[in-house]
Amino acid sequence: MPVKLIEVSHNKCVGCRLCEYVCSLSHDGECSTSMSRIRIVRDEEFGNHLVSSCMHCEEAHCLESCVYDAITRDEKTGAVVIDAGMCNACQACLVVCPVNAVHFNQEKNVAFKCDLCDGDPECVKFCSRSALTLKETDFATPERKSAMAETSRLLAQAKGA
Repeated sequence: MPVKLIEVSHNKCVGCRLCEYVCSLSHDGECSTSMSRIRIVRDEEFGNHLVSSCMHCEEAHCLESCVYDAITRDEKTGAVVIDAGMCNACQACLVVCPVNAVHFNQEKNVAFKCDLCDGDPECVKFCSRSALTLKETDFATPERKSAMAETSRLLAQAKGA
């Protein structure tokens, strides 16, 4: 099933964090990197920036781990989304996410992650380097699987450095 997802070109990212600020501003009304659904991870060993965001996996472990049905797949956008009103703060989804794309708001006591902004992501619109693009993709393509594996590998490598 083709869906539109955010594709990342890590070599174009300069680490300006504009995507983080615009994300948190549009969702929470404040510019805060800790409240952003997209994150920039600095790879100190190689000196580059990696973009970490939900990949809305075909086999979404976060969705499967939620026993309270707070996580569902939006039929319109294909995004895996969290219903804050149903979240019980167990944080199981944080533990199982392979790219650490699920975060936790201590003040509100709820998990949060990228929801693709209802199919029109703000981070993509404001990325001046075009490191983020919204593209139609299919989970089954070798390119999509390769991109997911590469992102997971890069993020794991950056965290281990």
